[in-house]
Amino acid sequence: MSEYASLYIKIQINEEKLQQFFQDKPAPQSTDENWLQWWESREMYSKQPLLDIPHYHVQNNRAIFDELLNGRDFGSVEHYNKNEESWTFISVFFSENYIEILPMFTLLKQLAIWQDAAHTGVAFIYDFCWGQHEVMAYLAFANQQALLTNYVTPEEIEPAILEEANVKLEAAVKKFNQQFED
Repeated sequence: MSEYASLYIKIQINEEKLQQFFQDKPAPQSTDENWLQWWESREMYSKQPLLDIPHYHVQNNRAIFDELLNGRDFGSVEHYNKNEESWTFISVFFSENYIEILPMFTLLKQLAIWQDAAHTGVAFIYDFCWGQHEVMAYLAFANQQALLTNYVTPEEIEPAILEEANVKLEAAVKKFNQQFED
């Protein structure tokens, strides 16, 4: 993948627990079967074994999302829906390589433990803007876990989820473009 792929996150989570997650600090993760299976399913140039999974080194988790929201070039937006108890975060221009996405997915796997057991969600990185039809990574949230899947194309994503992501990403692109119109 040579162009920036988009990050889409939508998970059910209690607002108070989401705020607690934001105050928590990013934690390292060790490789496990889920990480290794996903890594082996990825095609990339000069692929190295996944020995250590990088994580962010910042004051708290909120700082990571704030950096994406405040960076003019990311096209990031977020929204918390109190009625659904769901948090949506989008970064239109998130990353162009696998090594850069690893810390985000380490963080999102950490987020899953803050959910209630009945809550679900998804997070994925795909080439929304460029049409190459590649999914870099897809996490499914359930039972206070986030598991990487081996999805490689958007067609593998549940159609309703993909349609909602595309609509929200289109709105984020429109908002991103408006900043350059003035």
